[in-house]
Amino acid sequence: MRPVLVVVALTAFCAGAGALDEEVAAQAAARLAAAVDALAARDMPDGVADIDRMVEANLYETERPPVYAGIFAAAYDATGEERFLHHFLAVADLCVAMKQRQGGYGRRAFRKRADATDTQPDAMTFRNARSLKAVTVVLQAYHYTGERQYLDSALATAEFTLSAQHPEGAWHSDYPAPSPSYLELPMINDQVTISSVRELMLVHEHSPDQRYLDAIERTGQWFIDWQLPEPTPGWAQQYSWDRKPAWGRRFEPPAACSAPSMEIIDVLIDIHLLTGDERFVGPIPAAVAWLDRARTGPHEWARFYEMKTGRPLYTSIDHVPWLRYTRDDELYAGYAQWGSWSFETRRARWERLQEIGREALIAEEAAPLSTEQAAALVGREEDWVREVCAPDGALAAWADDPGKVTALTGPVRRVANYLLAAETLRVEQ
Repeated sequence: MRPVLVVVALTAFCAGAGALDEEVAAQAAARLAAAVDALAARDMPDGVADIDRMVEANLYETERPPVYAGIFAAAYDATGEERFLHHFLAVADLCVAMKQRQGGYGRRAFRKRADATDTQPDAMTFRNARSLKAVTVVLQAYHYTGERQYLDSALATAEFTLSAQHPEGAWHSDYPAPSPSYLELPMINDQVTISSVRELMLVHEHSPDQRYLDAIERTGQWFIDWQLPEPTPGWAQQYSWDRKPAWGRRFEPPAACSAPSMEIIDVLIDIHLLTGDERFVGPIPAAVAWLDRARTGPHEWARFYEMKTGRPLYTSIDHVPWLRYTRDDELYAGYAQWGSWSFETRRARWERLQEIGREALIAEEAAPLSTEQAAALVGREEDWVREVCAPDGALAAWADDPGKVTALTGPVRRVANYLLAAETLRVEQ
């Protein structure tokens, strides 16, 4: 069995799952392969990954390759077809080539092809997890091949990430950042500090350098020290140097923020699992209790909350007043001011840690997919897979026209997970 570095979590158990329908599984494998082949034929016709051909990803240059890599890796893991591995490695080579000389990633690719000689120096940024996404791809390439060039690339990026960390443990957005600017302030928004510490945790799995662990613990302590007080004991999107929430862009007020607070709960659990230090889970009970009572619907939260009152806040950039307690037609529409973010899964993980303890949770999360879990996933997903992989289904349509790559990612990974679960059932039979 091929080892896999990045596997979507498949641990949800659902009793009463049915038997595997081999006809559905065979059709799913064929449709998946056809859709991914069509993507490669359109955007990598000569087998070379080129930033300028990846325009259908509709993202900044350095955000595009990891999207393609995720699709090719999912197809390879699910089907074992070597051509998908070749496509993945071509994209991984581009992820190595597109990092800046200092080791970080800008919005623009330093090189647009692995064999390019023209370069684009650019300010480096941790926004939108650019560095983490690229490092994840190159470490997966190292896992597939064992080729040292991929590990060396990840280590070079980690060196830059270490050098960019503030002494207190956070990161700001851009390096160098315009000054004065919110881009030079400690930032959680757009996964800046969250993705940076996750990058170091990932690299730490491959290199026992104590500096990585020290930096990870500094970030955990930063989350502890900069947690907001009641009645909103979460975290803000960005902070001034006096530990007070700060303005970001015009529609990002100094406020408690729900979405990144949910992610921080997960990060703190991971730092605790890594270090065994109980202090890192100290902020979680208050944050969970606040998020539970801050709902604006059964599975909905506002993004921003007023710190003194706990009331939801909404922003309008073209009308007065900018800040409002209610939703109306004058709110800024280009930003997710409320949403159904993944709180329940984070809370369930926290409760599971309390129930079984650190060592048991580490073992549980590292365990391969069990027969019972595979049967539950197959039973739960089979109707959807049958529909999406039908001759007139979505994957067949994508085989004719792959369209936006970001729209293809979710269905490809979902079908791939179904096929991996199906293989688990076959092995156990």
